[in-house]
Amino acid sequence: MKNLGIFISILFSCNLLTAGNPIIKDFGMADPHAYVFNDKVYLFTTRDAVKDAKSFIMPDWHIWSSTDLINWKHERTIEPTETYMGQSNDCWATETVCKDGKYYFYFSNGNKNTGVMVSDKPEGPYKDILQKPLLSSDLTKGKEYDPTVWVEKNGDAYIIFGHYRNDDDNLNYYIARLNDDMVSLAESPKIIDIIGDKSVLDGNDKPNIHKHGGMYYLSAGMHYATSDNIYGPYIRRGNSGNNKHGMDSRAHGNYFQWNNQWFNTWCHFYLGKENGRFRESYITYLHYRENGEMVSDTVLMTKHFDTGVGSYSSNWDCIEAEWFMRASKETIKKENKDGGFCISGVSDGDYVYYPNISEMNDKRSLIINGHIFGSGIIELREDSLDGRLLGEYKIVDEINDNLSIPIIPLYDNLNLYVVFRNVSPSSLINIDSFTFK
Repeated sequence: MKNLGIFISILFSCNLLTAGNPIIKDFGMADPHAYVFNDKVYLFTTRDAVKDAKSFIMPDWHIWSSTDLINWKHERTIEPTETYMGQSNDCWATETVCKDGKYYFYFSNGNKNTGVMVSDKPEGPYKDILQKPLLSSDLTKGKEYDPTVWVEKNGDAYIIFGHYRNDDDNLNYYIARLNDDMVSLAESPKIIDIIGDKSVLDGNDKPNIHKHGGMYYLSAGMHYATSDNIYGPYIRRGNSGNNKHGMDSRAHGNYFQWNNQWFNTWCHFYLGKENGRFRESYITYLHYRENGEMVSDTVLMTKHFDTGVGSYSSNWDCIEAEWFMRASKETIKKENKDGGFCISGVSDGDYVYYPNISEMNDKRSLIINGHIFGSGIIELREDSLDGRLLGEYKIVDEINDNLSIPIIPLYDNLNLYVVFRNVSPSSLINIDSFTFK
């Protein structure tokens, strides 16, 4: 197994492992869970080792890191022999959180029990601090595996785990508060009550928990329910995807925020005769409707699957404004009347960033599609907020749905900052998309 880690590192040194979708090709990457630690994204994954396996063969866990969600560095392989499990092919789904400068890696021993490792750094090395399960197999009437952990701003931490089925009273998701040490339970686990449309969350393992707009989102695959209390009850809401590209209830993964943008990672669960237990992992943008519904961006996946997030072509029919990779805190994504999304809420000094726009050699203008009202200046800058000025448009008490901004000649690749200056308080700037000509 150590030779595998060395081989992966050699591949990275040759610049062979860069991502679109799948994130890493031909690796068997599964159960992707991404976290932002120290302004870098760390991706913790499992591995399906055999393409034509009829049962799960998952011999280790992997940690990857990225500063752009395109180029990924393999940080570490965690072997089951580093834990109480010993030699095993049951390295199932995991969760990683940070509290008080320590990083806690919660891991599944198949569907039997859950352990925990601790490190001073997100990339490890990690140590099995208990040398036994944190969640033993006899803790509840259900299953003690596939953990997710949420840490509140006040430091309170909760672990949720299990396998849920509507038609089996013995299979539920359970929740328990963790002690301050993060490696012991402060209370007995309680069953999470899930109510509403039974076609949503109709039976799955690997729960995931995150928070947005004051609401807790309990998900399994793309199915999710919400509550204003972490203990529930949770009300079933729907499927954030559309069942394409593996966006279904089996799509283990998570939702995370970085640079004021939300993303969704998941794995495509193949169930064919030739690849019965072999998965690969994807990433796309995530949006929220005003009513709290989640929308995993399937437009990007349908039109630009191989490209993935963080890269664009000036030859696309349009680049959706909500596909930014970084934005100022005041910039918001807003739901359009047609069900799509735009960027809005900008004021003086706000910006959105679109890196890696290719094929710019013959482009001489950028056309903004949206609704512009009021006054201000839209600047197009290269590489940074105060980088080379490529073009600008001065809005002077006007209403406009399409702005054409001439740009200076460019080479192939562009890192574009769209910067808003001197925007009057009464202005309304909604940008739906933009195209290059």
